[in-house]
Amino acid sequence: MTSQEQPDPKFETDQPSAQVQPPLEEQVTQRLEAGPGTPASAFERAPTLRLKAPRKRRSRGRVLLVALLLVVLLLGGGVAYGYYYFQTTIQEPVSHFVHPVSRSNEEPTNVQPTTSGADITGHSWNILLLGSDNDGKYTFPAVLTQVMMVVHIDPQQNQVFLVSIPRDSWVHIPEVGGMHKIDQAFFLGAIQHNSFDDGVRLARLTIEKDYGITIDRYAWVGLDGFAKVIDTLGGVDIDLTHPIVDDTYPDDVGANASNPYGYRRIYLPAGPQHLTGAQALAYVRSRHADLVGDIGRTQRQQQVLEALKKKLDVANVIEHLPSLIADLQGKVYTDISEQEMLGFANYGRTLSSSAIHQVTLGPGPGNQNYGTLSTVYDPSVGSDQSVVLPDCTNIQPLINRIFGLGDVQSCNVTGS
Repeated sequence: MTSQEQPDPKFETDQPSAQVQPPLEEQVTQRLEAGPGTPASAFERAPTLRLKAPRKRRSRGRVLLVALLLVVLLLGGGVAYGYYYFQTTIQEPVSHFVHPVSRSNEEPTNVQPTTSGADITGHSWNILLLGSDNDGKYTFPAVLTQVMMVVHIDPQQNQVFLVSIPRDSWVHIPEVGGMHKIDQAFFLGAIQHNSFDDGVRLARLTIEKDYGITIDRYAWVGLDGFAKVIDTLGGVDIDLTHPIVDDTYPDDVGANASNPYGYRRIYLPAGPQHLTGAQALAYVRSRHADLVGDIGRTQRQQQVLEALKKKLDVANVIEHLPSLIADLQGKVYTDISEQEMLGFANYGRTLSSSAIHQVTLGPGPGNQNYGTLSTVYDPSVGSDQSVVLPDCTNIQPLINRIFGLGDVQSCNVTGS
């Protein structure tokens, strides 16, 4: 096992996972005769870590944004279908994905209760997606979450909003106190007691306190399984609008995972390309391959997401279900129940691309300018940091409209 391949932890959960026992339906195929992988092992105890200033030109930016709808709407639904039809074969491995995390006393209590069936259409949902790269410079669960996104699903209006919060957003972190980059919220929670649950709670609370958005569910996604899923599904077809050239791409996965500070050069030519898992990962992960920076990277992530959606029809998911489950063991944790996965999958299959809207709370033109690039001194790392200063003047009307908050003033990223 390499340093990037973290074992599937046995959480010390403070809220037991729901044991759903749906009726066993008729057998649909003989393709799942081979069982999934063996159960996961316990967490490895992580030593207390100290935040270090990033080395020059050595970015910690790793992205797994394209996996989020894969988990919530598509692959999650495939797993739920597999569970539904093959209860004795699929139930045990799927149970490792479901990990409820209790709410702190500071969090809102008006969250959507766990549904008893697969109908999720009666109300809207806010799901916090946490994307982590399992960077070798850190030890799980004390890792940075390089992606933080709130997915707002409104079945009644037939709309989905992907609200991305830049990982460099300079915000107040509750309970811990002080101003930090928002990608440290999970880290600062987890590091106190080496607790995944504490990391989820503090990341969730930060969004709720700083932006006023109540989080109903969370999903944590790790980088390690991304390339494996792509390869299991036979790769993806992408039309590259321009070449991707990155001379300082992190060489910290696969055979070189033992060197978290390594680099290599990547090159992907323009035009239609069939990408392997490793190539697709490089395409969405590179931070130096686009003249417009993170905006271009977001567009690349959306391309791969669309390509994955085409591959994830029901027949393809069922055919590869054991392998897909094995790919994601220890890489996905969520408090979305199996029945809710099924409901989101049913809804997602009917959703057109035009009904999915993406917003990034960062710099932009006019009243779409949701943040300003700046440099501040961060005492937690002892150096100046490039950050995004959120602009609540423009953010507030946007989140009020998306999340149906009326005319409240809930954006308070400084905690004052």
